Amino acid sequence: MRDANLVGALAVAISDAVTRAAEAAAPEPGPAAAALMLVAHLPGMSIDALRIGVGLSHPGAVRLVDRLEARGLVARGTSPEDGRRVALHLTEAGETMAAQIADSRHKAVALALDTLPDAERAAFIQTTEKLLAALVAGPEDALRVCRLCDEAVCTRCPVDICLGGTGD
Repeated sequence: MRDANLVGALAVAISDAVTRAAEAAAPEPGPAAAALMLVAHLPGMSIDALRIGVGLSHPGAVRLVDRLEARGLVARGTSPEDGRRVALHLTEAGETMAAQIADSRHKAVALALDTLPDAERAAFIQTTEKLLAALVAGPEDALRVCRLCDEAVCTRCPVDICLGGTGD
């Protein structure tokens, strides 16, 4: 019981730190930071995929995209696979903001990781990879879990295979 309590408290503490940091760098509180990071990670994604990743209803995701588009951060296009589907892409300003969000997230997590000596940190990361691989059951889980990830630095992602990647 104590182990579960400690791990739960750590998960909440890290989640809260990441959320605060990401939202501080985002154009508005709430799911905007995650939306920008998801579109950066998966350019051309649909509004439905975005909805799943950020945990909104379809109308809520459309309104979020409307706001991000009005701020010049996201552009709608037509999906090359299905001309009826909207494909989302970041604008140059959106890419800049996504990079700022990623940097804020890295700094927030580094505060915790930097307390560990190198050997403990390596063991913690190895354990984290195993836990993520076990907890993410498919693409929808991966969209939610990876919603604030920075793909540029995520090599050998344990959940990338769920998003259609190779895990390399």
